[in-house]
Amino acid sequence: MAVTPAEVRRVAALARLPLEPGEVEAMTQQLNRILEHVDALAEADADGTPAGDDAPAGDAAPAGDDAGLAPLRADEPGADPLAIPPSALAPAWADGFFTVPRLASHDDDGDDDGDDGDDGDDGRRGPEGGGTAP
Repeated sequence: MAVTPAEVRRVAALARLPLEPGEVEAMTQQLNRILEHVDALAEADADGTPAGDDAPAGDAAPAGDDAGLAPLRADEPGADPLAIPPSALAPAWADGFFTVPRLASHDDDGDDDGDDGDDGDDGRRGPEGGGTAP
């Protein structure tokens, strides 16, 4: 089965991919090479290779239709257990919550400029650490 440029343009339009004419031709060639590889894999001699139910089952492999698949855990609602409790990761912990220092920007002193309101400046600091910046 070969892919045609018309099919590439149709799929690109469905995916809303704007392809230039040169890209359409390149994509067509790439997809055809992929399909050729898949055909070669389908023709490969796999005699003696166990497949499906013939594959050796491990200790945890489920039986029946799911043979050979990894086992699934029980579908039970709830949080997964953590290897390390969050309180062990937190520098500060109180009543089941992480505690962090309060940000100065969240302190409400009724002043809009962010300073304490005593010195008449606008909250910016100059090179000496006081007063307004130039």
